[in-house]
Amino acid sequence: MIFFNSHKKTGKKIGQSIKEVLHQPFNSLGKSVPDNFYTDHYIYGFINASTTNLMAFVFGGKDWSQQKKGECIMEALLTIDPSNTLLDFHIDNNFDSTKIQALQNSKNFKQGMNDATTVIGVIYGFLKPDDPDPILKEAKKMAEKTEDMSYMFGGGDRSPNAHLGGCVTMLTLFGYIKKKYLK
Repeated sequence: MIFFNSHKKTGKKIGQSIKEVLHQPFNSLGKSVPDNFYTDHYIYGFINASTTNLMAFVFGGKDWSQQKKGECIMEALLTIDPSNTLLDFHIDNNFDSTKIQALQNSKNFKQGMNDATTVIGVIYGFLKPDDPDPILKEAKKMAEKTEDMSYMFGGGDRSPNAHLGGCVTMLTLFGYIKKKYLK
């Protein structure tokens, strides 16, 4: 059986997952995501790395054609932000060499990319247990202390990887959002 446009459906799944995580701190306080949220370099880096890592390593898109990868990413970005702000920002920054360079030199963009890679790596078991990432070490301590609350930090499956990934998310993405947007 041939599945047409399954890469686009995958993009929507990826986008929905990322959107739920990004919006969780705001929803828990009854607040809306601010207008400039998706163009924040940290947030964009987190979205960028989450999307590409999930597409390539979790949903099997590593060997897709450039066109399929691009369409999957576009679907994810449109699902995360239906207003097109995120997609427009993505296109604007990926087709201008000066903007690409500025983004790649952005400390916040790099941090968002690194944090997302750590979260995905932990949840899906791609990181080695002895990985030297300082956030991972801190998250392990948090996970030990909050084991009985794993449903809050890692979803309903209560797996150790999901719980630890939830702790990494709390320390990285949620910490950034709290500091910058939920003062």
